[in-house]
Formats: sequence, C-alpha cells, structure tokens
Amino acid sequence: MDGRQADLEVVFSKAGIWSELLRRAEGYAGTEIWCESSAERRYRVLDFWRSHREFEVFRARFVAEIERFHSLLISGGIVSKFEVVGTYYDERGDGDDLVAT
Repeated sequence: MDGRQADLEVVFSKAGIWSELLRRAEGYAGTEIWCESSAERRYRVLDFWRSHREFEVFRARFVAEIERFHSLLISGGIVSKFEVVGTYYDERGDGDDLVAT
C-alpha cells in the first residue's frame, strides 16, 4: 500500500466503490474511514447498518461481490490485507440496532 493511501481513501469514501456496493443493500447507513497509524499505514473502516439482520442479509447476498472487491484491492496494491476487528452493537438495543464492521 506504499504510496496508495489516497487511493484507499477514495475507494472507501462516500462516493467510492465500497459505498456504492453497500448502497445496493437495504439497511446500509454509511461508512467512516480514518488513518489509525501513518507510520504503519493502517486504516480503520467502519460500516454502519440499521440492523444486524440487514447486515447479515447483505453479507449473504453479496458474498461474490465482496470477495471480488477484496481481491481487486489486494491485487491492485491498495491494501495488503483485510482484518475484521469486530462487530459492535448499539448499547441501547438488543444487538439488532446498529452494526459496525
């Protein structure tokens, strides 16, 4: 990803191809991206959903597109790996409110 930070930020921006894919799914509420460590070139991307159910439907329905997206970014040298850090729920609900991945 050396020198590709700007490309990564564009890909995950509100007008980027990741958000474009997610907007095809019901329940998508937005994406945030920020650089956690410039020295390590590590970014965090949070995707927000209205409910856990809608997030899971998206993952099942778009599995092939998600895999192609990840492969494209890795083969293009924009990222070296993806790591899901966790799924977090809104404290006010029962885990079916807002999901960030």
